[in-house]
Amino acid sequence: MSNKYLNSMIFINKKKLKVIKEENNEIYLSKVIKIDDFKKIIVSWNAVTPLNSYIVVQARVFVQNKKDKKKKWSEWMSWGKWGTNIKRGSESSKCDEVRIDVDTLSINEGYSGKAIELKIISYYDNKGFAADIREVAITYYKENNNDLKNKKYELINKLIETPCISQMKRNEKIAHKICSPTSLTMLLNRLGENLKVEDVAYSCFDYNYNEFGNWTYNVAYAGSLGYKAYVEYGGIDSLIREISNGNPIEVSVKYTNDINNKEYPYIENAPLTTSGHLIVVCGIEVSNNGKWVIVNDPAGKDDESVRLKYKFEDFMKAWQRSNYIMYVIYKQD
Repeated sequence: MSNKYLNSMIFINKKKLKVIKEENNEIYLSKVIKIDDFKKIIVSWNAVTPLNSYIVVQARVFVQNKKDKKKKWSEWMSWGKWGTNIKRGSESSKCDEVRIDVDTLSINEGYSGKAIELKIISYYDNKGFAADIREVAITYYKENNNDLKNKKYELINKLIETPCISQMKRNEKIAHKICSPTSLTMLLNRLGENLKVEDVAYSCFDYNYNEFGNWTYNVAYAGSLGYKAYVEYGGIDSLIREISNGNPIEVSVKYTNDINNKEYPYIENAPLTTSGHLIVVCGIEVSNNGKWVIVNDPAGKDDESVRLKYKFEDFMKAWQRSNYIMYVIYKQD
């Protein structure tokens, strides 16, 4: 995939990171990356953490005070302690300039983001094994950076066959909480894996957040299996790009199936009302009957009820409510 299309993404290969080796860890530092006037940042990483090794991903932001125009660096903010074989957990924290809420770093009111610097600390386990960090990705969000108004685009007719899996037929103790790992399982099994939803769910589980839906931890799990995986602040261009390339995506939406509910965008035939939900987009249909997005919605009551068609404009409103968040996962070149 050509990076020229990824307007809200920055990819950093391990070879581009400065390495400092210490007795019990390795520290990887990025260069200062200039991104003017951003509001939010999400960092993704593709790494393998053998045995009990783990990594801590941190960022600090160069901000400008909107009133006095003074600039300064924030404190280092952390995405917590992550590894595939440990009790991984996010670390929501804040300082005067920025804050992290589970998976998203946001600029506080009164400041604007100007640049970012990353630090990844790789901790050895007690046998001396260290994480293998392949790549880090940054996606950033600006005001109206994906607004559909006056935007020209051309939809295509395409369906990418993707396994249909209902979260509602899984372990009843967690069934209503696992939309993200269920959708992730659909994407990974399409790529040739044979994974069980519950296993994927607990491999993504955030023990501090006590939830399965940490966006960065979900894509990090896919990355640990050898795939290129990242979170992206997407939009219509990103959707068309991935479907055209034969790659279904996982997206975050907020919607209602109650036409009288004015809090969330209405989607006809949707299985529920939700303040936050992850689904798979596996196709687009354009016909005399209108424009449709073909989805695998894991909230369907059974596997046969997962494949649905949502009106394009309704879907885009629901996706916009989550700032067009999407997971992109595909095999390495």
